[in-house]
Amino acid sequence: MSNVTYEFTEDYIRSLIKEKDELLIAMRVYAEKNHVPIIEKECEDFYKFLLNILKPEKILELGTAIGYSAIVFAKTSGAFIKSVEISEDMIKLAEENIKNANLENNIKVINKDALEFLLETKDSYDLIFIDAAKGQYEKYFDEAVKHLNRGGTIICDNVLFRGMIANQNLVKRRKITIVKRLRKFLNRIKDDGSYSSTIVPIGDGVLLVRRISE
Repeated sequence: MSNVTYEFTEDYIRSLIKEKDELLIAMRVYAEKNHVPIIEKECEDFYKFLLNILKPEKILELGTAIGYSAIVFAKTSGAFIKSVEISEDMIKLAEENIKNANLENNIKVINKDALEFLLETKDSYDLIFIDAAKGQYEKYFDEAVKHLNRGGTIICDNVLFRGMIANQNLVKRRKITIVKRLRKFLNRIKDDGSYSSTIVPIGDGVLLVRRISE
């Protein structure tokens, strides 16, 4: 349970989602068995819905892991995706999964620190998906927004951080710094009139942001 919604609510929503893709099913089993964080089923469903509305042609993903979300995004939208991952071990798994999905021409995995990549890249994107180190979300966002095309959207996953952002009683001592940084980031985005944003309490919390002033 994520501590963001009731467990019975999560279970019910997930029971409605029928995954038919054998590769994605196998990847989710692998992720659960090996404790690799990937997007929750209900978030996956939500993102597919958004992608069908937004119809992005170029997507940047910060945090590849085993390539699950990149594959979902590519299959749903047909977009070209650059996915940035610092772990070489994760990249090996991701590239194998991407190859098995026949999406080598749609997804390019880059072995680099996410912030370093953002500071160096000259490209721009229609959608930027942030799912890397939670304590660095504000830094990622500040650089990512510079590479967002007009009318583009930034999605930040896991922003409620196992419920700790909303409930002080859930905060673990070793996570205090991350919680403080995420709260500061969310407060700032919600107070900034140049952005239209919303926090959706599904999965581990999703932040959607679009610029009002271009």
